[in-house]
Amino acid sequence: MLLSLLTKQLPWLILFSSYVHATNNYHFNLPEATLQQRILDVAAQSGWQLSAAELAEQTLIPPLQGRFTLEQLLAKTFANSQYQFSLDPSQQRIFVTPIAANKQQDFERIIVTGVSGKTRNILNSSISVTQLSTQQLEQHTPYSTAEILKNVTGFWVEDSGGETNNNVSPRGLRGGEGFRFISLMEDGLPITYDGVWSDFFLRPDLTHQTIEAVRGGSSGIFTLNGPAAMVNYIGRRGSETPFNLVKLSQAVNYNYTRLDGVFSGPINDQLFYTLGGFYRSSNGIREPGFNSDLGGQFSARLSWLTDELELDFSYKHLNDKTSFYAPIVMQNQGTIKQLKSLPYDFGTLLSDDLKLLNFHTPEGTRQHDLEDAQQSLMNSYTIQFKGGLSEQLQLNNIARYANLSNRLYTLMNLGNESIIDANSRLQFDDITKFKNHFSNVALPEELQAKYQRSTDKTLINDPSLLNGNGLITSSYPLYSSYKQQQFINHLSVNYLTEQWSISLGHIYAYSDFSSLPLDQWLGQLLTDVKHQPERLDIVLVDQQDKVVANFTEQGFLAYAGPVYLTGQGQSRSHSVYASLDWQVTDKLRFDFALRNEQLTLSSRSQQGLLSTTHNTKNYYSHYTPANSLTDSFNDNALSIGANYQLSEQLAVFTRYADAFEMPRLINYGNARGWAKNAEQRAQQNFGQPISLTLSEVGLRYQAPHWQFSGTVFDTNFDPLPFTVYRGAASTQQAISINTQTQGLEFEYSYQFNQAWQFAAIGVWQDAGFYGIPKQLPQSEFNGNQITRTPELQLRVTPQYQAGAVTAAVTWSYVGERYSDIANQFALPAYQTWDFFAEYVLTQQLSAQLEVKNLTNTLGLTEGNPRDDLSHQEPLFYGRPIFGRTIKVALSYQF
Repeated sequence: MLLSLLTKQLPWLILFSSYVHATNNYHFNLPEATLQQRILDVAAQSGWQLSAAELAEQTLIPPLQGRFTLEQLLAKTFANSQYQFSLDPSQQRIFVTPIAANKQQDFERIIVTGVSGKTRNILNSSISVTQLSTQQLEQHTPYSTAEILKNVTGFWVEDSGGETNNNVSPRGLRGGEGFRFISLMEDGLPITYDGVWSDFFLRPDLTHQTIEAVRGGSSGIFTLNGPAAMVNYIGRRGSETPFNLVKLSQAVNYNYTRLDGVFSGPINDQLFYTLGGFYRSSNGIREPGFNSDLGGQFSARLSWLTDELELDFSYKHLNDKTSFYAPIVMQNQGTIKQLKSLPYDFGTLLSDDLKLLNFHTPEGTRQHDLEDAQQSLMNSYTIQFKGGLSEQLQLNNIARYANLSNRLYTLMNLGNESIIDANSRLQFDDITKFKNHFSNVALPEELQAKYQRSTDKTLINDPSLLNGNGLITSSYPLYSSYKQQQFINHLSVNYLTEQWSISLGHIYAYSDFSSLPLDQWLGQLLTDVKHQPERLDIVLVDQQDKVVANFTEQGFLAYAGPVYLTGQGQSRSHSVYASLDWQVTDKLRFDFALRNEQLTLSSRSQQGLLSTTHNTKNYYSHYTPANSLTDSFNDNALSIGANYQLSEQLAVFTRYADAFEMPRLINYGNARGWAKNAEQRAQQNFGQPISLTLSEVGLRYQAPHWQFSGTVFDTNFDPLPFTVYRGAASTQQAISINTQTQGLEFEYSYQFNQAWQFAAIGVWQDAGFYGIPKQLPQSEFNGNQITRTPELQLRVTPQYQAGAVTAAVTWSYVGERYSDIANQFALPAYQTWDFFAEYVLTQQLSAQLEVKNLTNTLGLTEGNPRDDLSHQEPLFYGRPIFGRTIKVALSYQF
């Protein structure tokens, strides 16, 4: 059905697919000239006005002919000069100033995300937006999609899970929600409709030219399921000037090698190409004993540019596997510390001993390999079109078809009660009953329960000496399968006049999941507590230490975890929106937008049923009859914004938005699987849309040597579902609450001179729980700080650049958070230092050194999200940030 739909749409895609960049291409024919004459020629041929004093440089610039955006051409013109340019699209004016006098003009950058109609730059926009530059993406090799967003104020980033499957929280949302309420986008289209596991399929590389992040505001209008934020990766487009860059990165203190590359240029005067991607191999920062990070991606882009239209076709292939780092055991005896056997900076509870295991499932015996890790596959095809129907009417369309799949297999923890003193575990009732069962073989007092290592059958005579801590714990194998075909199309028509513009748009999204990523818990394994642990068996031995019976098998306490679920589903979404952008006066701009979405969800799910092995071990042997549900939803979003430019340097803006997140297909299957009984299962559904209201007032000021942007915001989620796992033996607990957050975020930069500059971002926010139902005992926690999200974050970077050398130090501060809603289990504040240096060896070759967490700080991003709603244990699961990592890189540009 999907392929049929795509075939029918294809002629329209060729005619109506869009390019989202707001800049135009011009054909230039520039003779040899001085810098002064060159910019006069550029202004004349582009039709833009010029504001510039007399330029002193007399070096002749070679002739140039071809199609460029104005920004591309000016960047090339001023690349090696002592002058800098900025653009004011509202006046169609080019400003040229000496670098020493006016280094910082970032607010003049054109933005294309979260706006419609007329071109906007940061200074005259009415949204909170951060643009990460091409230079930032080229200099640094981002470890993950989450890590790069640490450079965006207003986000709380938990990137301790590995390269993928991380958590980013916008403006007061609690940590641990993945990228929920954020639309991760590439070239203006969301990667996945519902945001589930989107960072598996969006990886930063050199084919991305910029990243734009919008917090709140218009994100509820121009994308899907991104009511709190939208993050748009903008791809690099080829031009008349070839651009080729190859970068090889190598970690010094762990096994990591990555090769990045991008190649772009002209095929003829209208056709341009971009090719690139990355390949990476690593054993992981928390090395489990095998290679679990391996693969990469490749993309190709073909651009056809004429005076009448712009047409782009892009293809991307991703085949990559990444580690997932679950929390590790830590201790809290007044001060949170590591266990000596399990280092916080590189320790992991994955190991070669746990790597290859067999499981009883409804599909039969299956083998899973930890080395497979999180295996992501993607093939996506994107067509973008931009063309003018008349002088005032513009048509844009962008469409993407993607085939996405991911298999996740890892070992997880559940409740903190699974961390046990090894000696005391041998006294549990289940062991006593097991011992009594063998009284016909030997007298019970003649039998003793002992631990035996599963691999070499070595008996452990004194469990109190085990790894110096005397502890054991349970690991829970978790498997999940994600497969979908997805088609998303965004059509917009813009009507532009000198004073105002109107945009009408339609967004269509269809997803067909042959496998929904539902929970499949495969059992319970007993291990010791150390880096790269080993499986343990509990056995009964006689007085000669001869094994009489096994309580566990190959470390398995059980072959079944809390639930085993499968499901399939389809979603179909239609959104229509209208946006008005009005230049009321020379200083005042106003915008207003509405969006309506209609969504239909259809899901089918099954739950594994238990049987027992010959020795009464539970396992999943077959399924319940399939359950199906179809439902429809309808909701509206509103956004109102205004910008008042008090002067050329100072502007204030404000915005109010009422947005929503639609229910997700996985809600139904997981809710049924975790329900306590048949009555509760019958009551489960997809849930209802979650409402967000967002208000903000901001100020931006740009002076010759410094610039500042600050925003006061208020965010409300209603209702916000909380899901809590309560161990292997109990069902999960789900409650719905309200949250309210008031905060202040800022960005600041200062240029001391040509060598020294300083940048800082930060956010303070008061985020609290409200509306926990009175009938729940947790209602006493209303008003407490929302879990896992800090009140205060700061990131400060001084940078020195002189000649061939660039060096920067980044100090980051993360304030205190709470692991539980009772606000009793505090996760301490921490600070880290990062160092970056680049040395330009030749005009084409440069070397980079990057050290992260220079002081090897212990910092926790989370406690145990799978424990009860309130907890205060001396031994607990927590996930630390990564320890010190050192990388070197060579970049070759030609």
